[in-house]
Amino acid sequence: MQTITSRVLLILGLLAGLMIGTGHPGGALAVAIAAGAGIWMARADSVRRDLR
Repeated sequence: MQTITSRVLLILGLLAGLMIGTGHPGGALAVAIAAGAGIWMARADSVRRDLR
């Protein structure tokens, strides 16, 4: 799972960087927050599965 997580974060980080570069800082912030929240929820779910 860590490889997929790393790739998703890398891709979304590049997308946010491109959005900043093209003059869309609000969209870049939304992408960055969504990526962080998604990864946080995925990790919380995997921890919950490990505790069962």
